[in-house]
Amino acid sequence: MADNMSIAQQLLVAPHRLNMSDYDANPAGQPVVRLTIRSMDGEPVGELQLGQRAVEEAINAASAVAEYAVAKPADYQAGRDALDPLLVAAIEDHFAKVDPESYLADVFSGPDAEASVAAYEQLVTGEWDGEL
Repeated sequence: MADNMSIAQQLLVAPHRLNMSDYDANPAGQPVVRLTIRSMDGEPVGELQLGQRAVEEAINAASAVAEYAVAKPADYQAGRDALDPLLVAAIEDHFAKVDPESYLADVFSGPDAEASVAAYEQLVTGEWDGEL
C-alpha cells in the first residue's frame, strides 16, 4: 500500500508544480477544478485546486501519452522491464573507449572558452566546482 500511496502523491505533485508555475505567471487566475486523489480503499491522499491553464496542460499531456500508447503499444511498454545488463555493459564499454582528447577541438572552438574548458575539465576529471 505504501508504494500505491507514493504513486498517488506523485500524481498530485506534478499538476501542483504546473499549477504553481501558472500561478506565478498569472496570480489573479482563479482555480477552476478541484482534483481529489483517494486510495483504492477510499482513503484520502490529497487534493489540489487547479487553474484553467494547468488543467488544459494536464489534459494535453495525458492525451498525448494515451494517443502514443494506443498508436504504438509495444513502444509504450518498452523500458518497463529491467534494463538488459549486457546492453548496459556495452554502452559503458563504448563510452569508456571515448578519447577525451577527441573533444579538444570543440573545447577550443567554443564561443565561451572559459566555460568550455570548465566543462571539459568536468568531463575528464569528474570534478566540478559548480561554475561554468
